Amino acid sequence: MKKIFATYCYLVFLGFFFLSPISPVRGQDSMHIRRDTLKADFVTQMGTFFKESSKKSLIDLEQDRAIIRQNKIFEEIKIISRQAGAFLKKGFDTVSLKLELDQIAAWHKLSQDGVFENKGSSQTSRNLTTTFNILNALQMEVKGYKRNVDHYQSQLVNYRLQIDSLTNDKSLFTLSHDSLELSLYLSRLKILAKEISPVNEKLSQNINGIQIVQNLVNLELLKLETDMDEIRYYQQQISDKSFAKEFASLWEKSKYDRPLEEIFHFSILKAKLLMAYYIKANWGKLMVLFISIGMVILYLFSLKNGIREQSGADAENSMLLSAPICSGTAIALAIGQFLFTDPPFVFSTIILFTTALLITIIFRHHISKYWMVIWLSILTLYLLAAMDNFILQVSRPERWGMIIIAVFGTLIGVLALFFKKQHRTLQEQWILFPICLMVIMEVMSIALNIFGRLNIAKVLMVSGLLNVVVAIVFLWVIRLVNEGLTYASMIYKKQERRFFYINYNRVGKRAPVFFYTILIAGWFILFGRNFYEFKLLAEPFNELFYSEHQLGSYTFSLYNILIFFLIMFSATMLSKVVSFFASDPQWRNHDERKENKFHIGSWILLVRISIIVLGLFLAFAAVGIPVQQITLIIGALGVGVGFGLQTLVNNLVSGLIIAFEKPVNVDDLIEISGQSGKVKSIGFRSSVIATADGADLIMPNGDLLNSHVINWTLGGMRKRVHIRVEVQYGTDLEKVRTLLLDSMELDDQILKNPAPDIQFGEVSAQFVALEIYFWVKTIKDSGQVKSNFIATINKIFQENGIHLAVPAQDIYLKNQSS
Repeated sequence: MKKIFATYCYLVFLGFFFLSPISPVRGQDSMHIRRDTLKADFVTQMGTFFKESSKKSLIDLEQDRAIIRQNKIFEEIKIISRQAGAFLKKGFDTVSLKLELDQIAAWHKLSQDGVFENKGSSQTSRNLTTTFNILNALQMEVKGYKRNVDHYQSQLVNYRLQIDSLTNDKSLFTLSHDSLELSLYLSRLKILAKEISPVNEKLSQNINGIQIVQNLVNLELLKLETDMDEIRYYQQQISDKSFAKEFASLWEKSKYDRPLEEIFHFSILKAKLLMAYYIKANWGKLMVLFISIGMVILYLFSLKNGIREQSGADAENSMLLSAPICSGTAIALAIGQFLFTDPPFVFSTIILFTTALLITIIFRHHISKYWMVIWLSILTLYLLAAMDNFILQVSRPERWGMIIIAVFGTLIGVLALFFKKQHRTLQEQWILFPICLMVIMEVMSIALNIFGRLNIAKVLMVSGLLNVVVAIVFLWVIRLVNEGLTYASMIYKKQERRFFYINYNRVGKRAPVFFYTILIAGWFILFGRNFYEFKLLAEPFNELFYSEHQLGSYTFSLYNILIFFLIMFSATMLSKVVSFFASDPQWRNHDERKENKFHIGSWILLVRISIIVLGLFLAFAAVGIPVQQITLIIGALGVGVGFGLQTLVNNLVSGLIIAFEKPVNVDDLIEISGQSGKVKSIGFRSSVIATADGADLIMPNGDLLNSHVINWTLGGMRKRVHIRVEVQYGTDLEKVRTLLLDSMELDDQILKNPAPDIQFGEVSAQFVALEIYFWVKTIKDSGQVKSNFIATINKIFQENGIHLAVPAQDIYLKNQSS
């Protein structure tokens, strides 16, 4: 306003000066020329004035904008500085990380023993595999450190870049021409600089410090990767020359003999280190395994109780149910071990040997002493061979120990194969094939060991014994499963809702074929893990399974797809479990059912829908599909609905409406078009209604919602019963009323409140109609109560000489004379 007012005054002054009347000094012509000159000077000065005013206004406008921008920048710098300060207070424990790196470096040094240091005359396959697994575990650990360090550094650099970007904004360098405003602005800059200087210094210090740690992490990671590549090269060399002579023959003098105590020492340290890292990396799978063991044991206990309740006999003679804890643990361990990919030998040995011990406890009373001795001998030799396999470097005593183990394994195998008198007591004859394979492999191990082919000799010795142990363990697991199915089919004669509608009679008393296929494949995997060639065969499948594939702009892998379906399957199973435990136990007998005062009812449908939807979003998130893609899928479904899914969507939406409004609920007694039934379940698309005839009526939710439904349960299950009786004209009606009311008072099945009532409904020349009304407690008793009371009416009428009206017609014959 001040500028506008000053401009206005200035213009008035100029107009007064230039446009005021001028006295004639000369003639008319000279006066006319002077006036034109004055007008021209005025126009020029006004044009110059407006140009300067416009420039000054633009400068003022820019300054005003700069001031607004400066205020915003100051606030943003303060906010980012506070955020950076809070982030710096959390800090990053570089000291602990350096200690961890030092520990990893020490373990790295330990793992090099026998491979890069104290090599001996040749490498051993077992030592290379163990060392590679340790280095791989250390590499995963260091990669985790690297991710944390990189993330912390990126956050620091991001804060630093944001502050630098704001402090270099050009609006901060736009200064006011007013000395007072300029002085205030410089004071604000000084205060801001004091506020952010400590944060900038700390950011710089932390960035420099974290870069040092980052260099240490990258250096250790590089060392690990280099050693792993070298081990791969050694393994490939051993694989290419499997039957080449690696060590001196037993009759030759050894070129390198390391003390056995040192070999034991670093072998035990490596085994402990590898086991600790593997458990740390797979604790989630271990929890799943323990939960599975608990569930199988609980199921076997319930099966045992069911057998006892049904037959009244104890299950002590049963191989499965005599020791349900051992049986459940053995079954879960035998199958659950395949959850673990590429486990170390010590881990798989612990699981397999534990399973074998449990199997031994289970079948100790079910096999002959001869085969029990054979089995215990093979199991003992397998334990000794596994312990020998933990020794990672070669020594002469170990080689002689390997020969002794292989010789005993050969003798026991020959004894089992050629002592044919005992074959008749062998329940599964095909177990002789793994024993025959063991004998062949043990003989080959002895020969190769003698001639210095130690790597392949150790693999054959361990694998030969392992193949028999695995085959016998899986054989007895199948027998336990078959026995469990036999007992289940005895108890559960029909499809059981609590077992997700499994029909045990249809499943049969033997495990399905695919179960045998899985165990045969498992035997092959456990047997082949001992050979490096198996790893070479498995790597292409792993690469195919885990490698990423491109489909347009979307990247996926077979592993992600499997995770997607696994999550959806788990969500579906969880929804069924919730439905079972929350709903009425329909599997019980009629006498065992109790009237529940509280019903979750159709809320189960909402819970199930929520679980399914949550599982769907988790599945999409697991495979990396963004939310935008989900909206596209929903849009495509919308188009599908518009073209041909109206009926399906109508039923689904009707199910939701039933769930929210709850016109009917699970276990409600309803009547539709004169047909009554009990609601058993309310599903996504349809509901199941148990009719009085014993059939299950499956009705789409849309039809159920649109029908005229009578819900007896919502009315308290009471029902008014109506009986019409016609007595002869002239009967004492009050006497009849009194007799009937007294009889209803004595009947406990007839409610006293509301009180029974008898009304005279119709009078004709032949009868008087009595309308009898009374209430019963539950609708399901109404038919029986009505039948009983009709019999009571008949008895009362006979005793009191009351006659029912009989339709009659009088015919008059009129004789007319012709």
